[in-house]
Amino acid sequence: MENFKAFRVHTVDERPVCKFEQLSLDDIDDGPVLIRVAYSAITYKDAMAARGVGKNVRTDRPCVTGVDLSGTVIRSADPRFKEGDRVAVTNYQLGTYHDGAYADYARVPAEWVVPLPDTLSLFEAMVLGTSGLTAALAIDRLQQAGVRPEHGPIAISGASGGVGSLAINMLAKLGHEVVAISGKPEQSGYLREIGASKILSRDDFMRDQAPMVSGAYFAAALDNVGGQFLDRLCANVKPHGKVAIAGMVHVETKMTVLPFVLRSVDILGINVSRQLQMPERQRLWQRMGEDLKPTKPDVIAKVIPFEALDRTMDSFFEVSSVGRVVVEVTEQHR
Repeated sequence: MENFKAFRVHTVDERPVCKFEQLSLDDIDDGPVLIRVAYSAITYKDAMAARGVGKNVRTDRPCVTGVDLSGTVIRSADPRFKEGDRVAVTNYQLGTYHDGAYADYARVPAEWVVPLPDTLSLFEAMVLGTSGLTAALAIDRLQQAGVRPEHGPIAISGASGGVGSLAINMLAKLGHEVVAISGKPEQSGYLREIGASKILSRDDFMRDQAPMVSGAYFAAALDNVGGQFLDRLCANVKPHGKVAIAGMVHVETKMTVLPFVLRSVDILGINVSRQLQMPERQRLWQRMGEDLKPTKPDVIAKVIPFEALDRTMDSFFEVSSVGRVVVEVTEQHR
């Protein structure tokens, strides 16, 4: 196999140096499943790795980053997969401690690989990726906790981000009234287009600091931010409401127990890393190809060529990124 293009992070004087390189298979981590990568995406985790924030990528040797990929199996030493299979890989150690998605080829453990439903294209799989899996898990757990459309609106914080955008679209498709909480007034049209029924200004939402807001009308919420957003969402949820928390932009929060004791509010923790077992992953991917399949993939996702990867990373720190950024790693014809 000829050399191929890859985007690697090197650590030089304890600082990340990112660059495109020509590699061979011998240069990337081993694994029984060889995948020709079609699409990847940019997540906040990828941007952190590229810019040395949070120390979430190995430093003992260069690493091909990219925590999400969709592609086609070229060969497999594991009988569960065969040449031509369409697959996705998200999370685990992909792109952090194991060479990841930002390369024409990836070699990965079979235990990380999910066969794609026939109803999802390789492009649609990366419109979803880690963000879609997170949104799907949150919605699935809210449903298991008894939340139904007739119970009232569901609030989404961090609404214009990847998880927030996909959750809005999925919930609207299921018939829920969705309230988007956003600090980007210029994105109101976008949020309504993907399914939000109402948009609340972040500043207006955070203004009422009562431990339990009178007249609370949210049946449930999905928090993609953390910190005081979690406190305010819990304070605005009706009795027996559910709050799924998937974000940790802000880790620390100061809150009272009143919503949990006096209104019987429940918190559901959402984590799609290695703690999400493969049978659950496969079930959620199946749902993402069926009732949770996005109806507005071309609105939610911006597609960039592989060459634009590095210069796009900074938008995640400038808080200018909206929806999903899908990377066309190898040329595709959607």
